Amino acid sequence: MLTLKHIGISLAITSLCSLTTLSSYANTPSNPRSAADEFAQWRQQTKETFQQYLDENDRAFIGFLKESWDPVELKRPEQQNTEPKPVELPKAPVIKVPKVKEPIANEPNIDSQPQATPTPPLTVPPPKVAITPLAPSQQPSAEFNFYGYAIEVPYDTKLIKPAKGSPNSDMIANQWQSMALSNFQPTVERLLQIQHELQLSDWAMLQLTAAFSGTLYPRDDNSRSLLSWFLLVKSGYDARVAFNNSILLLMPADEPVFGVTYFTLNDKRYYTLNNALQSPDKRPYSSSQAYTYQGQYDAARTQMRFIPADGFMASGEPKVRQLTFTDAGQEWRVDIPYTDAQIAYLNSLPQLPLRRYFRAGLPANAKDALLTQLRPMINGQSEVVAVNRLLRFVQTAFAYQTDEQQFHYENYLFPLETLYYPYSDCEDRAALFAWLTETLLNLDVVILDYPGHVATAVAFTEPAVGSSINFGGKHYTIADPTYVNATAGMGMPQYEQVQPKVEAF
Repeated sequence: MLTLKHIGISLAITSLCSLTTLSSYANTPSNPRSAADEFAQWRQQTKETFQQYLDENDRAFIGFLKESWDPVELKRPEQQNTEPKPVELPKAPVIKVPKVKEPIANEPNIDSQPQATPTPPLTVPPPKVAITPLAPSQQPSAEFNFYGYAIEVPYDTKLIKPAKGSPNSDMIANQWQSMALSNFQPTVERLLQIQHELQLSDWAMLQLTAAFSGTLYPRDDNSRSLLSWFLLVKSGYDARVAFNNSILLLMPADEPVFGVTYFTLNDKRYYTLNNALQSPDKRPYSSSQAYTYQGQYDAARTQMRFIPADGFMASGEPKVRQLTFTDAGQEWRVDIPYTDAQIAYLNSLPQLPLRRYFRAGLPANAKDALLTQLRPMINGQSEVVAVNRLLRFVQTAFAYQTDEQQFHYENYLFPLETLYYPYSDCEDRAALFAWLTETLLNLDVVILDYPGHVATAVAFTEPAVGSSINFGGKHYTIADPTYVNATAGMGMPQYEQVQPKVEAF
């Protein structure tokens, strides 16, 4: 589709995709200039060649869209763990475990001081992220709420053209042509600017685009999906549409996505995103076949990438959940800050590979608050005593239910969700415990993935007793955050003779 004369222009388009990538992964801009200044400079440098390239690329792409579309088979969603989880959990007998290592000199011995734990009131300021105001324009703008942020995006009235009739290749090609002839660049640039300023992952950028499209087409699913597709492609994403009785919006991901319908084209999986964006219960499509085009918009190559949950800070009124647990005859209290918008964002994510939840961590405000409160509880203790205290916190501060009981579908939780919801199950607790242990104690942790159960194992640097495994040349002691009252070295009895899949994260 490109000739040699377009190479320089293609580099300009590549800079757009690079900006998207950098804005998704950077926590703080390395350049002291404002995001608005950076964006204005990029826009000025590439505007003329960008428009010329788009005009020529659009003509070629529309030719693909007008050709016959090929049938593809929609595959049933894959499930990550189909083994049933324990509904009733055994409790280990409470045993006083002797210290393996004496406390550090001049540090308090927490186990010998059963005084009340002072917990000052937790003050949580709302996230402070400024979005550059929209510059005055002759164009109208769409205003909507995006996870607590007031968003304003300009658009050309020619961009809005409701899709009429049943979906087919001609209707979709004509819709693309109509949108491509509009002045859509300010819309795309504004969406990319917001992505940069809010540090949105690709998934959040997809939602931002869909929210904007939904503002223009609140009751027209097909037109909303086609506009989202157009804007995502113009933003550099490898988005695609297919049709059966409706328009399906699809995108490939950089890793497997579970619980979502997909088809494979050119050895690449494209996941249907309509229900994942719009249905809170994430039920997949039931159709078995759809039609799609073979070509690809040449400037759109970026796959959907999922970054840790602490990248995007949703806004809104901060709230606090209070958790308590008892260890060594002493009750401890931990206050967890959160916003409803942050929980809603995490809940919107499709199910990802298990290791993603172990890597995720917490948003900055929750992370700082939780670590500040937990550190005094483990300071001066041996590694084994400190790990056992973290185990007791994760085992007993919230109640146990399987995902089927609480949500009626498999729903892996990020650590903030585990701290928020009234119930959690094994993989949720394991991810939270692993993150706490690595962050607070700097000890290596691995995932133990049993059929129907997930636990962890810790690589102590001091002697530890009990059940253990060897992995990657290191010795790990089993630590089960779901086996209530169990200490390091105690595995759940029903899995003692089961060999788990061991995975680093």
